[in-house]
Amino acid sequence: MKAIALIWFLMIASNISFCQSTATSSEVLAEVLKAQGALKTAEYSVERRDTLLTGDIRTMTGTVVIAVDKTDTLLGFRFWAKKHGEKEEKVYDGRVCYAISPDTKTYRLMNSPAALHSMFLGGGGHLVIPDLVKIDTAQCNGISVMESQDHYDIIVSYPNLTDYDVTKRKKIITIDRKSMLPVAVRQHQESYGKVQDLYFKITELKVNPPRPYNFTSLPFLKAYTYVSPEPVKTHRQPLQGKNAPQFSLESFDGKLISANDWKGKVVLLDFWEIWCGPCIESMPEVIALYNKYHDKGLAVYGITNDLKQLPSARAFAEKKKINFPLLIGNEQVKKEYQLEAVPLYVLIDKKGIIRSIRPGYSAELEEMVLDILK
Repeated sequence: MKAIALIWFLMIASNISFCQSTATSSEVLAEVLKAQGALKTAEYSVERRDTLLTGDIRTMTGTVVIAVDKTDTLLGFRFWAKKHGEKEEKVYDGRVCYAISPDTKTYRLMNSPAALHSMFLGGGGHLVIPDLVKIDTAQCNGISVMESQDHYDIIVSYPNLTDYDVTKRKKIITIDRKSMLPVAVRQHQESYGKVQDLYFKITELKVNPPRPYNFTSLPFLKAYTYVSPEPVKTHRQPLQGKNAPQFSLESFDGKLISANDWKGKVVLLDFWEIWCGPCIESMPEVIALYNKYHDKGLAVYGITNDLKQLPSARAFAEKKKINFPLLIGNEQVKKEYQLEAVPLYVLIDKKGIIRSIRPGYSAELEEMVLDILK
């Protein structure tokens, strides 16, 4: 009887601690929107923990200040952010993003469209939580709410991306029931059996603090020295115009592929990884290029170097019916082809000379293939 009573107690406790919300999702969202509407500034400390598709886990902490700016059409707010352990600060003033180095008293500008859209991809930008200001439910296909004693969990679901085998896409926004503001955000998706999970947890939140960061008067603009961006340095360029490094690699189907297999052909090497979005997005273009010009003398080889992801890469290749050889790379190939990032496309002519090295796919690649084939 005691055992049955204990089980019954645990079942009741479980239902109390986490259950379907009695409030509807629209009611909870309305309350959150009301609380966010009263938000002018916020200062918070945050912990972020990412589980990546590669299986790697990274953690980071820092401090962020956000100021609501309804006139800003890009974000709807301004921010100052700093990651613990890094000297650089990042500031977005509603027009320009600044990377500030207090130790050297210098700053850099990030004002191109591409730079502004990548503000969150490095440094303190990793810790900015846009959902704190306004919950983004765009392109979702469902919203539900769960509740506990202290929190609501707003679960925003998104449709699967079947072309890329991205499934179980959702965002869970944890709302404090007292302030009705977000205190945690989890972004989750799965691809080819691998999990990507990005978790932001606010450890201290100050709403409308008395002395917020002054975004209208940035003192570093007068006190610090502007530093122009350095030209992008690359050591790939010396390879262009030289003989392509030779290699012998095993293909996904167990065959040994070497430079002798492409003698007298125009060759495109596609360095890619399963976790690389641009690689996957460009793969149909590469397949189409191969199908169009294979009979005219074009050989294509895909090379992947992340051995931990080989099962996922094989599954992707089978699903997409990739009909050109896919090879398993190694450290020597990475070194000789000076591989720093993917995707990387290396075009080699019939004499074995590297004619082009490109960090991304473009229509110009087909034009170069045609020119060399002639």
